[in-house]
Amino acid sequence: MTGDDIPANPSVLNTTVLSNFAYIDQLWVVADLSGICTVPVVREELEHGVDNHPYLQEALDTLDNEIPVATISDTVANREAVVGAHLDPGEAQAFALADAHDGRLLTDDGDARLFAKDQGVTVVGSVGVLLAAIDAGKIDEATADVWLSTWIDEIGYYVPYRTISEYR
Repeated sequence: MTGDDIPANPSVLNTTVLSNFAYIDQLWVVADLSGICTVPVVREELEHGVDNHPYLQEALDTLDNEIPVATISDTVANREAVVGAHLDPGEAQAFALADAHDGRLLTDDGDARLFAKDQGVTVVGSVGVLLAAIDAGKIDEATADVWLSTWIDEIGYYVPYRTISEYR
């Protein structure tokens, strides 16, 4: 995916959201999002994590088949360099792409979320993706609650509430 192919207002994935949905074997939910894409550094982070977290292989396979990896333009690379002092590499590159193309950043990282919001970039996390899937009729609230509980109980996902209804 080149700069010319990047969708208008892209939904740019960071590693955290991909990882959560890979863990529960439900990456189709993320792949179905409008304008979905990710960045090369996120692919690299997934590749480095597969040895310790084998479920990340599914995320890599999904990138190859369903979620495009954007080519980073000079403009995005310059923005990434500027924000690199504030964010980890995957977050910086994903933020830079979302910012440059009036998109939204999909991340659960607290620092990245705060930084993006301060910069005027829309942020959506794993819970937001669950809410969107419910609203689109793709899953029901009970299923979302099971997935959220799995993240909390098995991988230490931290969120203020344990049930989706508490986010409404």
